[in-house]
Amino acid sequence: MRSISTRRRARLLRHSALAATMLILPVTAHAQTDPGEDQPESTEIEAPAAGSEDVIVVTGTSIRGVPPTGSDLITVTREDVKQIGAASTPELLATVPQLNSFNTAPRVSNGGVGSFAPGLRGLPTAATLPLMNGHRLISGSVQQTNPDYPLIPELAVERVEIVADGASAIYGSEAVAGVINFITRKRVSGLETNFRYGFADDYDALNAGAIFGQDWGTGSVVLAYQYQQNSNITGADRDYRSLDFRSEGGIDTRSAVCPDANVNLFAGTIYAAPSLEPGVNTCDARGPVDLLPESRAHSGLISVRQDLSDRITVWGDVLYSDRKDTVQAALPGQTFVLITAANPYFRAPPGTGSVFGYFDFRPDRLVGDDHFDQTYRVRTGNATAGIDIDLPGDFQASVYGSYNWSRNDTLQPGIDTTALTTAAAGTTPSTALDPFGYETDPAVVAAILDNPTTFTNRQRTRIGAVKVDGPLAQLPGGDLKIAVGAEYRRETYMQRGQSGGVGFPEDLARNVQSVYGELFIPIIGYGNAGAFGQSLTLSLSGRYDHYSDFGSTTNPKIGLTWEPLDGVAFRGSYGHSFRAPGLRDLGSTVGSYYSAAALVDAFGARDPARGAAQVNTILLYGGNADLEPETARTWSAGVDLRPLFAPGLTASVTYYDIKYDDVIGAPSGLGSLLFSDPTFATRVIRDPGAAQVSDAITNTVPFYFTFDAVPQIGNILDLRQGNFGVRKTSGIDFDLRYRREVGFGTLFGGVAGNYILDYSNRLSPTSPESNSLEAGIPRATLRTTLGITAGPVTFVNFVNHRSGVTASYATPTGSALYEAKGYTTVDLRLSLTLPQESCLEGTELGLQINDLFDVTPPYFPGTDGIGGAYNPIGRYAAVSLRTAF
Repeated sequence: MRSISTRRRARLLRHSALAATMLILPVTAHAQTDPGEDQPESTEIEAPAAGSEDVIVVTGTSIRGVPPTGSDLITVTREDVKQIGAASTPELLATVPQLNSFNTAPRVSNGGVGSFAPGLRGLPTAATLPLMNGHRLISGSVQQTNPDYPLIPELAVERVEIVADGASAIYGSEAVAGVINFITRKRVSGLETNFRYGFADDYDALNAGAIFGQDWGTGSVVLAYQYQQNSNITGADRDYRSLDFRSEGGIDTRSAVCPDANVNLFAGTIYAAPSLEPGVNTCDARGPVDLLPESRAHSGLISVRQDLSDRITVWGDVLYSDRKDTVQAALPGQTFVLITAANPYFRAPPGTGSVFGYFDFRPDRLVGDDHFDQTYRVRTGNATAGIDIDLPGDFQASVYGSYNWSRNDTLQPGIDTTALTTAAAGTTPSTALDPFGYETDPAVVAAILDNPTTFTNRQRTRIGAVKVDGPLAQLPGGDLKIAVGAEYRRETYMQRGQSGGVGFPEDLARNVQSVYGELFIPIIGYGNAGAFGQSLTLSLSGRYDHYSDFGSTTNPKIGLTWEPLDGVAFRGSYGHSFRAPGLRDLGSTVGSYYSAAALVDAFGARDPARGAAQVNTILLYGGNADLEPETARTWSAGVDLRPLFAPGLTASVTYYDIKYDDVIGAPSGLGSLLFSDPTFATRVIRDPGAAQVSDAITNTVPFYFTFDAVPQIGNILDLRQGNFGVRKTSGIDFDLRYRREVGFGTLFGGVAGNYILDYSNRLSPTSPESNSLEAGIPRATLRTTLGITAGPVTFVNFVNHRSGVTASYATPTGSALYEAKGYTTVDLRLSLTLPQESCLEGTELGLQINDLFDVTPPYFPGTDGIGGAYNPIGRYAAVSLRTAF
C-alpha cells in the first residue's frame, strides 16, 4: 500500500484543521422530490413552493407539468454536487454506478483524441446522449462527432438528470441507452465562490470558481466561471502495475524494444546492448505513459432571462470552455533497422565478426526523453436562445435556436522513419545514426524528429426549433396533454492537417429535419380514483428524423405508470431508438496500406485459405458513405415505493432489456473470422483485377508506401466502417434511501447500483455469440451512502464497489479466462458551516478523502496487471472553502 509523503501529510493536517462539512443528501434521488429552478426551455412539473414561481424540470418528456411516464429518473442534486467535490462534470458523474466511468478518474478516450462521455450499463459511449438544459451539445473530439459532456462550472450546476431508458422518440439520435441532462442554475442572488486543493501520491489538483447573479423579479442574469488544473500520473508512478505474468501461467509482456538496443544477426542469437553479450533487453514500455494526463481548463457560463410581458419570456444561455491536455505518450519503437560496418558507430557483438545487424531500439536518446508530449487544446461553445409565448388555453409555444462550435488543435510528435533509415546507412559521423548512445549529429536528430502529426478540427451545429404544448382536453383522470414540435439541424465538420507527411483535408456536412409528438393520457387520476388505483397514466411519443446523408428513421415509444395505492407505483416502457452514423463514420478519409506477403501477420491480414502461400495485400481503412443508423429496441419495467408506514424511506427497482443492432465498427483485428464469416464476404477481394487494384490506390490516401511499379496484389481487404455488431443486455437498476430526523440532527443513508443479468455480443449477425461478462465488463456496481448531520457539522461515508471482472489473457499456448477480484473504495466527507452571526457568515469549510484505504486495484495477468476499470489517483485528500455574499 502506498503512503502519503511526510511533507504532504503535514500539509493535509494543517489544512484539515480548517476543514468542515457541507449538507449532504443521498447521491441519487428521484427528480420528483427535488425543487428546481425556472427552466422554460425544458419540461416542467408545476409544484412550486408557497409564494414561489419556481417549477420542477424533468428530463424525458416534451410536455410541461408531467414526469417521464414509465421510465426511471436518476438525479444528482446541487447538494450532491457540493458534497462530492468534483472538479468537472465527468468527475461528478463518475459517482453514478450505472455509468461506465463509475469510480474512475475520467479522461478523454483513445489516448486524447476521443471524448469524455461514458456509456450507460456497459454500452458504447455514443449510445448515450448528453444535453444541457434539454438541448444538444457539440463534440470537441478529433475522431468523433457525437455530443460530449459540457464542462460546466461547478457552482453553476443545478442538478443532473439521467433517464436510463431509450429516448430517441423525444430527443432523436444517440438516445439509445439513455439521456444525461445537465441543468444549470437560472436564479442566483449575490456572489458565491469556491476553492479546492487536493493531492495524492505524485499528483495534485486545484479548482476555483465563482458565480454571480441578479434576480429582479421579471428577469435574472447569472455569470459563472471556473478554473481547473491537475498534474499527471504515469504508469511508473504506480508500483502495483506489472507486465510479467508467467507466475500466473501467462506470458511476459515487457517490451524488447528499449533504450538499449537488441541486435539480431538472424543466426539464432539476440545480443543486448551495451555489452552486446547474448541476451535480450526488456523494459516497461508503458511506464512513461500517462494513466491520467496533465490538464488545464477554463469554463464560463452566461444565463439570461427576461419577461417581456405576462405572456412572453426571452432567454439565452452560453457555455464556453477551453481545455488543454498534455498527454505523455509512448515513443514509437524502431525495429529491424539495418546498420552495417560502414556506419562509424557500428559495433559487432564480440566474437561474431559480423559486418551488419538489425537493431531494435526505442529512440529515447534521440528524443532526449522517454516519451513524447502530445497536446490537445479543445475550445467549445454551446449557445442557445429562445422565446416562450403563453397561448390561450394554457398552451405554450417555444421557439429557439442554437449555435454550437468547437475547435481541437492536436500536436503529436513523431519519428521520420525515412530519415532514420537514411541515418542508419550514414557513413560519416555527421550523417550516421548512433544506435548505442548520444553521438548522433544534432542536424541528423532534428531531421529524424521532424515528423509531427498536426490537426485542426472544427465542428459546428446550428439548430432551429419550435414546440407547442398544453392541455388538449379535460378527462376524468386529469388533463389530456399534447406536445408537437419540429427541428432543423445542420452539422459540419472540417479537418486540416497532416500525418506522416500526408495531408487529408475533410469537409463534411449534413442537414437533419425532424418532427415529433407526444401525448400524455391520465386514464385514472384525481377525478376517478378508486378500486383500480390512485393513478394510471399513459404516454405515447414518436419522432421522425430525415438525414440528408443516409435517409430517414422513425422511432416510437410508449410508457405506462400505475399507482394502485398511495406510495406504490408500477411503471413500464417500450420503444425504439437509434444512433445516426457520425459525420466521420460516413466521410472520414479512406486510407490504404500495403502489406507485402511476408508481413501479413504484422498487419493481421493472414488469409487462412492461402496456407503458406500468402500474398501481397492492400488494406483499406476509413469512413463508409453506405452506413445505416444503429437501431435499438428497449423495454423496461419497475416499481417505486414510498411506504406510508415508513416516512423517509424510498425504494425503486427497474428491470431493463436492450437489443442493439447494426452497431457500427471496423472489421479489423478479427483474424481468421474476417475470411470465414459470411457477413464479411464482400470485404475480402481475392485476386482482384487491375481496375480494382487501381481504385484501391488512386481513390484513397496511401499511407507509408509508394510504388514505382504496382506489384502483384493478391488480396484487397476492405476494413472500412460497417453496420456489423449486435449487442443484447438486460439487468436491474436499484435505489434504496432512508432519511430520519433524530434528537441531535439527521441520519441518512442509501444504496444505489446496477446488476447486469446478461450481456451478449456478436461481431456480426452471423458470427458466434460471445459473453461480454467474460470480456471485462463488471456484472455489478453500487455505491452506498451513510451520514449524519448535527447542527452545522455533517459527516458522510461513501462506499464504491465494482464486482470482479472476468476476461481472457494470453498464455504460452493460447488464452485462458481469469476471474479478478472486486474493487471497493471508501470515501469520506466532513464539513462545517460557520455561524451566521460571525464575520465569516455564508462560509463553508470542507475536507474530502477519496479512497481512504488507498486500495490496490485487483490483479489481472494482462495489460498493466489490473483487472477492470479503476482510479489511478489512489488516496486523495482535499480541503475546500465555499463562501456566499
